[in-house]
Amino acid sequence: MTVAVSRVSRKGLTTIPAAVRRAAGIEEGDVIVWEVREGGEIVVRVEKDPCERLAGKYRDPEMTYEKLEGEADRLLEGEALADS
Repeated sequence: MTVAVSRVSRKGLTTIPAAVRRAAGIEEGDVIVWEVREGGEIVVRVEKDPCERLAGKYRDPEMTYEKLEGEADRLLEGEALADS
């Protein structure tokens, strides 16, 4: 088990400690999903490939990576809000 501490800035920003990034395999571009449960417990999940959630949902030959990435972001944000 890896435990680390980080501080939240005035703007609400924090850094994921290197030991946590290594242990979880977090890389640049990964999506971090925050879930706050009853009692204040926070669960953090790493989405390695948000586009994977969209597999088979679109059969549009005009779909570009940028459009797909935007749609993936929108869906992930919606799911995160629905979980809260």
